Amino acid sequence: MTKYIAKWWPLLVLGLAVLILVGGLLIYFNLSGRPAALDKQQASQQEDLANYDIVTVKVENDSFSPAHIEVKQGVPTKIDFKKMTNLTHIRSIVSQDLDMIVYLEKDDNYYTVDTNLKPGTYNFNCGMYMTYGTITVK
Repeated sequence: MTKYIAKWWPLLVLGLAVLILVGGLLIYFNLSGRPAALDKQQASQQEDLANYDIVTVKVENDSFSPAHIEVKQGVPTKIDFKKMTNLTHIRSIVSQDLDMIVYLEKDDNYYTVDTNLKPGTYNFNCGMYMTYGTITVK
């Protein structure tokens, strides 16, 4: 029996290491599936969005697209700062003009525009002040 264990122990250790590595990757990347609570939350968010004009701004590697957007005064509006990838320096969007801070996750990140804003142009930028854009209220 000890000869058998002595002969195969390197393969057993390697198999155990691979099993632990694969399990760790599944947990890290959450490949096991989505909880049902997230689906319910997403459904209620979709219902909430039906009452707003949605303006989508793609947050890409080093830019906002479009960087200059227009909204109508008094119309309930949400800006979707859609982060296309996690491989970007843009982690948040701030605006001193609007007293806005939006911490970005991958995909949709909604900011509700105040319907009482006066017509004008308001600046926003990434948290590192490297990428800029404007919101024009008409």
